[in-house]
Amino acid sequence: MCHACRRTLLAGERYRTWRFGRRDRTVCAVCEPAVREAGAVRVVEGFEHVRVTGLIQHVKRVA
Repeated sequence: MCHACRRTLLAGERYRTWRFGRRDRTVCAVCEPAVREAGAVRVVEGFEHVRVTGLIQHVKRVA
């Protein structure tokens, strides 16, 4: 989940870890400019992606 917009991240979506005060938070690529202006510090330089490999056993195929 993105801690800036509180939206659940989708499979394959890019995100980075940012530090707010003393805590590291996940922020989606869309919210990064607002988080930067708020004074947060980027912890991870490269983007990470939401992985779904662990969910394959629990996901139902539709149609």
